[in-house]
Amino acid sequence: MTNKNFHIVLAVIVIYLSLLSCSDLKIGVGLKGAIVDDEKMTLDGDTFDIRERIGDSLLIVWNYTNSDDRTPYYLLKYERNGFYYPLIGASNITSIANTTGYVSLDDKEIYDIKNKKVLFSPPCSATGLYYLGKWNNLRLFASSDTICFSDGKWIGLQEDVFCRKLKDEDMVILVAGAQTIDVSFSDLYYAKKEDKENDVSVERLIKDYHIKPRNKYERMDAGFSVDLEIPKDTTEADKAIREWMMAAIRDDAFYQLENNRDIPVGKCTSSNDMLHSLDEYGVLWEKLCRAEFQIEDTLEVRMTCDIRVRKVADCNDYTTYYYRASLYNGGLHDLPREYYITYDKRRSGLLDVGNSVKPSQMQYFRHLVLESLKKEYDFCYERESSWEDFTHCIFSFHYPMVDTSGMDEVMQSLLVHNYSCDEWAGWKGFNEKPFTEKDFPLTHFAVLPEGIVLTYHPYQIDCFAAGEYHAVIPFKKTNKYLVFDYSKHEDLKPKLERFIKW
Repeated sequence: MTNKNFHIVLAVIVIYLSLLSCSDLKIGVGLKGAIVDDEKMTLDGDTFDIRERIGDSLLIVWNYTNSDDRTPYYLLKYERNGFYYPLIGASNITSIANTTGYVSLDDKEIYDIKNKKVLFSPPCSATGLYYLGKWNNLRLFASSDTICFSDGKWIGLQEDVFCRKLKDEDMVILVAGAQTIDVSFSDLYYAKKEDKENDVSVERLIKDYHIKPRNKYERMDAGFSVDLEIPKDTTEADKAIREWMMAAIRDDAFYQLENNRDIPVGKCTSSNDMLHSLDEYGVLWEKLCRAEFQIEDTLEVRMTCDIRVRKVADCNDYTTYYYRASLYNGGLHDLPREYYITYDKRRSGLLDVGNSVKPSQMQYFRHLVLESLKKEYDFCYERESSWEDFTHCIFSFHYPMVDTSGMDEVMQSLLVHNYSCDEWAGWKGFNEKPFTEKDFPLTHFAVLPEGIVLTYHPYQIDCFAAGEYHAVIPFKKTNKYLVFDYSKHEDLKPKLERFIKW
């Protein structure tokens, strides 16, 4: 190699190495920087993506010009002297909600920003955590299914449970549908596993009725599944619950096939009858689905319905069950549906507002429901809304933004909500005018040990992301408005074991 060629090669190597090193920030060494826009900044001339901002002085950045897997993310701290200081680098860095003191590293470690060290490695993914607070020199974090302490101890949450932070520094609220429990950090830490007694009055049935491919060309996720607690006895209450359960399964499983009105409710005299009826539903579901969607000898469709039913409370006066279905037939997400249903043993019938609230007190009861919904609404949006703003939003949520009178059905469907929640709750489609406090619907009335519950589905009074709204009104507020008293069974409230697992 000639001298000239050697110097050219050497120059290329130097330039290449300098390009590689331009994104390697030295920890603790201050850099002059400037924010270009919401998504980019420069550090000593190099351009970085701003991935997250944490508080007023912390940034998570990444060099987009050198984006191979080896390029680390950096956590920067802006100091008053005008310099940005890299605190730590990792393959991935993400913020932790409700704190500016900690971040997650590489989905597996929690980094203490103030003390500049790894605090601990949680048993769950460190990405997507929420900071709950401090207790006994320990820090608490929560994921979607786990609460963990910084000494490594952790508590698992049941599959349908999530936690909310209370204003009290050392308390959380665990939520399972409409039922909740306030728990101190201390009680969580020292909680001991207790053997749960099996409920011998119900039989658990888990079965899948999804279609199996007939050949290698079929691509589908189609069918329904059930996870049920079926009452086993022959009492009038158990018979009524089984009949309701079978009708609800029939309605939701066949809803997407638009055949639910033409199919009779299966036999349900006993749990064995129900199993046989469900098997028949499974066979019929596949036949109808293939008849509707199969092209020649191949079926390609995604259409599912997963149903879960649990007994919530049972006493001499009433029995209450919880129902949840998740339906999917296209789009970005499933269509969830959950509610509670109560059978009154004294009155021999399923409860609703019409047979449970005194007619003369209906308006007062409706106001209590709206007050309960407002608490959930304000919590969801993290602000205290005025009564006028709140009622305007939920009363007009189904109301078209423009006058649809005189329009054909196609044009109306483009301008109004079109969601199965209307039929589920007994509503008659969209409203020609907004609701008022005199006619706001009272749906899915049921009894819990905590009080009266009414449920509203996504898209009825709020957007999909807000989820189900459960209005729970304590008996001390509702008793004078009810035909019967259901308040004598507070001992049926769920204990901590209902919400957590090990």
